[in-house]
Amino acid sequence: MNQKFKFFLLIFKLFIFIFFFNSSVLAINVGQVEIDYPYGRETSDNEACALAELKLQDKARQKAGGEESISAESFKVCKGSENENQCNYYTNSFHSIGAYQIVDYEPIKTDGKFCIFSDGNKDIKIVSRKGNFIIQKLPDQSSNFDFRITLSNNEFVSHPLNTSKDLLKKNESLKINIQTYEDMYISIFQWLPFQDINNVQKIFPNNYNKDNFFKSNLNYSIPSSDSFRFRIDFPNEEEIFENDIQEFLMFIGTKEQIDFFDQYDFSEFGSKLFAIKNLRQHQKSYIIHKRQNN
Repeated sequence: MNQKFKFFLLIFKLFIFIFFFNSSVLAINVGQVEIDYPYGRETSDNEACALAELKLQDKARQKAGGEESISAESFKVCKGSENENQCNYYTNSFHSIGAYQIVDYEPIKTDGKFCIFSDGNKDIKIVSRKGNFIIQKLPDQSSNFDFRITLSNNEFVSHPLNTSKDLLKKNESLKINIQTYEDMYISIFQWLPFQDINNVQKIFPNNYNKDNFFKSNLNYSIPSSDSFRFRIDFPNEEEIFENDIQEFLMFIGTKEQIDFFDQYDFSEFGSKLFAIKNLRQHQKSYIIHKRQNN
């Protein structure tokens, strides 16, 4: 074996080592995670079992991410909520799906069952679940490829959806300002945990604003015209009994045009983000208070 061949063989082995070393660094063996999820009698056992699995997966992602998952700005937003702890929990959860992906999940049975039910206090029941997890951390994002976001407000007071159309027209609209540092494509996803805890939906680009290519060092507004607006409505008060709810936005900037579906569950969304190169993401949230009078 000549010296030149040995040199190239050494370089190849070094490349393979670096590749697998970097991949293994991103993988986090969380191990066994357990959760006890309390729920009311109005929730069926099957529904509670499914919700507990979502919260189990969320706990695994948060365990992998430690305490880095909620920003000072998010804490400030949650200060306006009557249920600050729940707001902080949802904010952590939304951050984790954009930072950590579940690559291996093994649910664990107890006495032959995935969900174990027990009675709590008064009308509360408890479902317990376990699972082993390996989490993949998304690669660090470049600080040079970035953009800045400003929302028109992070706290709104709005009429519920089950009120009259005339009152709903009085509700405020959300306006978004984006300042880019490089040419990029921007997509925006929304998470409504009070409505569907396991899905995000794309709200931009849409049928009214289809062009999502933003040039560098310019300010853009979304909506870009009066053809539509993001009206902020409190949900149907006959279905939501809290006085305020939280809504979340994820802004994704990419160097290449990416075709996104209109809706993803958390696992699909994490996989999609992990597969994108040259990605930058930011998250924002806001509070909607129920208007108590006209």
